[in-house]
Amino acid sequence: MNLFIEPPAALLTKIINPLSGAGDYAFPLQTAAWIKMQAVVRAAIAFPVTNDDFNNLYGTFTDKAEVTSALALLGKIQETASQYGNPLTLISQLAAFQKANTPPDSIYGHAVWLAAQTITSAQQIVSLLQEGLTDIGNTPDPQTRITELSELLTGEGGISSYATSLNASIGVFQAKTMSFYETLNGQLTGPTDSLKVYLTQENNILTDATSVLGSDKTQVDTLNSTIDDLNKEYIGFTVAACMAPLLFLIPIIGPVVAIADATTFGILATKVKKQMEDLRNTVSGLEEDEQKKAALVLVLGNFNKSINDVETDGTEFLNAVSTLAGGWAEFESQINLRLQSLTVQDVQDWSAFMDKINFKIAVSGWSLIASKAETFYQAGLVTFTTKASIEG
Repeated sequence: MNLFIEPPAALLTKIINPLSGAGDYAFPLQTAAWIKMQAVVRAAIAFPVTNDDFNNLYGTFTDKAEVTSALALLGKIQETASQYGNPLTLISQLAAFQKANTPPDSIYGHAVWLAAQTITSAQQIVSLLQEGLTDIGNTPDPQTRITELSELLTGEGGISSYATSLNASIGVFQAKTMSFYETLNGQLTGPTDSLKVYLTQENNILTDATSVLGSDKTQVDTLNSTIDDLNKEYIGFTVAACMAPLLFLIPIIGPVVAIADATTFGILATKVKKQMEDLRNTVSGLEEDEQKKAALVLVLGNFNKSINDVETDGTEFLNAVSTLAGGWAEFESQINLRLQSLTVQDVQDWSAFMDKINFKIAVSGWSLIASKAETFYQAGLVTFTTKASIEG
């Protein structure tokens, strides 16, 4: 018999846990793209977007128009990024997101709300299967069994109604997230009026700050590349291990840069630490304004490197959302398809029928989906901390 009441494979993602080497499963939205976006949003929200704040952090620039253009762009990026939610404060809102009757406005809150709906739906499906199928089995007439089974699965408030409702909710989230990525990608790397276009102009704040640094820029670029390598490796590790990621906000020179929990990766961690120390030693000998320019090159250069993956990551995440929606649609379809072909002979021996439809496997599968959706609450949220073990 084809799948009937078992959850389709698309409702969970297969992973290999790097800690144990064993196969495991994760909620489909638990992806590297989801984690990396939180780091991008954190950086975007942290940028100063007023002249006074910018000058305090990064010093003054001869060409005021350059700064005005940059702040206008960064302000738009910050406004769009804020639609995701502030990664520094999201943890305090988790309970509210979970209990909300309707989806929260933020992208992150909406995703957590979907996970909560998944938990409720999966648990209700388990309850309906356990109680409903037991009751139906106590009905002696096979034809009545089919009628009652159809009502349990497709009637009002039946099992398929959860699939219908969740699929619709995922569709709303998909449209919201797609719009978010389209707008953000346009502002970051689009062909016109984007940060990428601005930074390719002959005169911009990054090239001006770089000219002040001279040969010291190489140290900054090297450090940013190593940090990028470390963060990507660490994020991939935590996603596969279903661990809550931890990023340290380290003021290397001036404003903070997010760096992965480096104790996990010895070689890369040591490399990052040494390059940080070397850069600090170099910058300590510079004048105050030069130090501020070095900070801008580091922070904006780090952000510019991270945005190269946003479009690809957006596609990856939207594919995950689409897969999740497809899983619920598939479940509804398989119920309807199997009911249409069900015969009196199929249900005469109820015990044999329960074995044939893999009742125990189905209950276990739906319980696993609820469990992994709950794991997403913590494993899907980056913790940013100013206590940096990489300094130790």
